[in-house]
Amino acid sequence: MNWNKAIVAGLLAVTSAFSITAERVGPVSQYGQLMAGKNSSGKGQIYGSCKGVQDGAEVQVRGMSLYWSLLPDAMEFWTDAGVTTMVNDMKIQIVRAAMATGTEDWSGSWNGISLKGYTSDPNNQKQFVKTVVEAAIKNDIYVIIDWHSHNAHEQTSNAVAFFSEMAQAYGQYDNVIFEIYNEPTDISWTTIKNYANQVVAAIRQYSDNLILVGTRSWDQNPQEVIGNEVSDSEKNTAYTLHYYANSHCWDGSYSWGGNCEGTNGLTAMNAGLSVFVSEWGTGNSDGGGSPDVSRNNSWQEYLNTHKLSWANWSASKINEGTAAFTSGASATNLQYSTSGSLVKGFLASNPDSYTACSAEIDTIPDPIFAAPLKQNISFQKLSGGVQFTLPKSGVTKVEILDLLGNKRFEEISAKSAGTHFLSTKKLSKGGFLIRIRQQGVTFQTKFMNL
Repeated sequence: MNWNKAIVAGLLAVTSAFSITAERVGPVSQYGQLMAGKNSSGKGQIYGSCKGVQDGAEVQVRGMSLYWSLLPDAMEFWTDAGVTTMVNDMKIQIVRAAMATGTEDWSGSWNGISLKGYTSDPNNQKQFVKTVVEAAIKNDIYVIIDWHSHNAHEQTSNAVAFFSEMAQAYGQYDNVIFEIYNEPTDISWTTIKNYANQVVAAIRQYSDNLILVGTRSWDQNPQEVIGNEVSDSEKNTAYTLHYYANSHCWDGSYSWGGNCEGTNGLTAMNAGLSVFVSEWGTGNSDGGGSPDVSRNNSWQEYLNTHKLSWANWSASKINEGTAAFTSGASATNLQYSTSGSLVKGFLASNPDSYTACSAEIDTIPDPIFAAPLKQNISFQKLSGGVQFTLPKSGVTKVEILDLLGNKRFEEISAKSAGTHFLSTKKLSKGGFLIRIRQQGVTFQTKFMNL
């Protein structure tokens, strides 16, 4: 985990060619890396690394999920322009890249058009995801990299390879969240967990970012995870809850005796599990239907009461009742459907502006703060710079902050194992913090620049 992270959009140093920088101060600058945690009552919540886990610091981010990366009426919004327009026009704080792994909800074609998911067309599918991720980073919003499948447990080797690559490329960015199983069908939690343990381990080689894990029966049963959580070395895992307002209930139980989806989510949270609503729709569970406004308002009250982050399905102009845009919409000119207008209204209360967080580094006890968080990265202050030794090769994030939490340098680049020197001649004299992240390992310590 990263404690007291200061994320500032305007970087004062020139970053490497591999680095993507934010072009504004957005929610990522204000909250930092999202983390699973518990409040003082033991209730599972999501927190930002800027303030850490404490009552009142729970973070709720809200935005849109893109449609399966297959259909033409969806792909127009899988672009830099599409993401940027939603940021500006809808005030989204998060976007979900729902990458199709196959064509399981279709028969390989749609309206005569051949469809190809990751299994048969990995390079194009990865490029779709990369475009959205980089657009999100530039807009300083969060992005969910979603393995959008109902059969992920049958695709383990592909998922491990994909998430290893994504974590190595983007796992050092606080923007990124990994959703490793969209919606399991009615299979056992044991089967889901066995798959998840393998994919989580692959991600943790490169990143300590938040991971979302699906739950049984289309993400309606996070309570089944209680006492049998996924193995995660970073303890930064949340479990997903999905709902469609016309079809699912937020409180109590159904007439046939089963608990409402909202009840299951709250049971999981009260047991200490962090829950994330990575997909919800305004209409029926099949994506159709006209939104029931009253039911949608009740669900929103539930989400806001429990500070649950969400992504609405879907940012597309698909001919479905839950599509946010009409057929005349484009990536630069959003025209809203009934569903989209309703969701835009819910998003209207998102902030108009954000403030980059202050880490308040000098308030942390020095013996705790000065000690490395992990021991396998060595560090030495030398004349004119700092020297550190990496045990492995890989994408590495190096940050230098002053003792007020202001970022003075950031570099994200591929570095080889071995010793590296970083000049500090452009820094003023005084105390600084250096933080190094590589492959799920974080090192930080203070040093004096003389």
